[in-house]
Amino acid sequence: MSSSFRFIALTTMALLIVTAGHVAAAKRGSYTLQDKATIEACLKKAQRNAQHARACIGEATKVCETLREMANQAGIKDCMQRETAYWDEILNDRYRQLLTNFSKKNANKLKAMQRSWIAWRTKKCELPYMLYEGGSIAGVMAVNCIMETTGIRALELDEAAIAP
Repeated sequence: MSSSFRFIALTTMALLIVTAGHVAAAKRGSYTLQDKATIEACLKKAQRNAQHARACIGEATKVCETLREMANQAGIKDCMQRETAYWDEILNDRYRQLLTNFSKKNANKLKAMQRSWIAWRTKKCELPYMLYEGGSIAGVMAVNCIMETTGIRALELDEAAIAP
């Protein structure tokens, strides 16, 4: 086996493994290390440049959408669901942090507040289905709504968690 053939074979296998990893992550709705790194790099840049971190919502999706296998509505939804999974992880981490920092009374208020927020987000993100009834874009718009709303809430709780 020639060294150039071996190189091509190994490169092709590596590409297939990476692509399969992206597709598998998208299918299970979890984020990839690339998604996490993209968002974290954006958040660090926003902090350094005194920019609002909300500009980072959607950044991992933009990178994900450039993958050939994600260049369709199903792929775009998968990209958004992956990013949502990471924002949701941040949200839940900060939520747990706040619960431990609050008195029992305020922790109970936060729990009630979070339950109300989840119900509100669900209702809010039904709007695209009403606006685009029967249209294929409705699903993409609804998933985008969930991603953006979750990202904003994650940043709100992050800010609250670092407040004095």
